[in-house]
Amino acid sequence: MTQNALTGFAQQLDAEVIKGAQAGRRDCQRQLFETYQRPVQRLIQGMCRDHELARDLTQDVFLVAFEKVAQLRDPKALGGWLKQLTVNTALSHFRRPQQQTNSDDSAAQLDADDWLSQTDWLQQLDDIDTLLSVLDEHEYQLIWLYLVEGYSHEELAELLNEQAATVRQRYHRALKKLRQRSSR
Repeated sequence: MTQNALTGFAQQLDAEVIKGAQAGRRDCQRQLFETYQRPVQRLIQGMCRDHELARDLTQDVFLVAFEKVAQLRDPKALGGWLKQLTVNTALSHFRRPQQQTNSDDSAAQLDADDWLSQTDWLQQLDDIDTLLSVLDEHEYQLIWLYLVEGYSHEELAELLNEQAATVRQRYHRALKKLRQRSSR
């Protein structure tokens, strides 16, 4: 396949390379790894803020990918499948028992315009990395997956095995924490 302008998880590999990887051919697996290693590691690094851990989890993603790639039916879906596998691998690594409280029902009542205005505010900040460092691991991952990776609250709820209202509440609390910190 000729090199195209697609990058990240949108890159496409030749169907024969994918079939070879599904058959366990090391040269095809290596090509799959070399094509998607950077987007996988970048996504994990964004979720965990730890370069070494991101490298380790990237290896884990590809070990699972090589084991399960035979289940992939549509070669054109490889990028999306690998992105989902990356997120699931990172979340399973970070998953801890969390108490779910529904005491702040007002967060669930926020309308779409309010969410968009808060998102716009966060994206316009100059020193976002410093600001995001005040968040705990779970808050950071939620903000990252929603704002940077484009997951919806409903998709995040499914990934996190939580109700969408709970995810919205946690997102709202994290944004509130960021607003308080940025006003100092």
